[in-house]
Amino acid sequence: MTYKTTVNFEASIKIFRLIPLLTLFLLQACANPSIVNVRDDMVSEIPSDAVIFIPRFEGEPNFVEESTDYFVSIIEASIDNQIVQGSVLREESTDIASGGNLAPVEIALSFSRERGYDVLIMGKVTSHKTMGSLNGFSTVRIYDVETGDRIANFHRPSGLLVAHSEHQSVMAAVKRTAGDAYKVFPR
Repeated sequence: MTYKTTVNFEASIKIFRLIPLLTLFLLQACANPSIVNVRDDMVSEIPSDAVIFIPRFEGEPNFVEESTDYFVSIIEASIDNQIVQGSVLREESTDIASGGNLAPVEIALSFSRERGYDVLIMGKVTSHKTMGSLNGFSTVRIYDVETGDRIANFHRPSGLLVAHSEHQSVMAAVKRTAGDAYKVFPR
């Protein structure tokens, strides 16, 4: 009996040694960097009645529509400024459809200037799924339309320890960048 108990005890110890490694593996999935860059001197120059233009986000086609809608709904609920939600700024090429970079800011600034908007917010969403690990990402840039200067930019991973889908991860990341973005505007 003693031998069997000792073997079971040693097996239990081996399993307990694996727990920290498994925990580390799970945490690595969430260890993506965030970028928060706000130019405070420019934030103070945003008019309290600024009209904000938000074109449709770019990135993975499965997520861009609802990501834009979700981002806009959070911003609208958080600030009093007029929000203008736009559609796509350019024809989608293969690069964009596969998650390429944001549209050139000159296109968005020109469009915004023609319509008299004060602030431009551009966004992009992406995700990845590897070996059972999911994560979503949201990148948002805020520009002064008149000068073309970048006021702020944010890049956030989902921040979820466990996610059930790429969609859930992307939406969690969008929620984080929307929370960053609305804090830029005067209340």
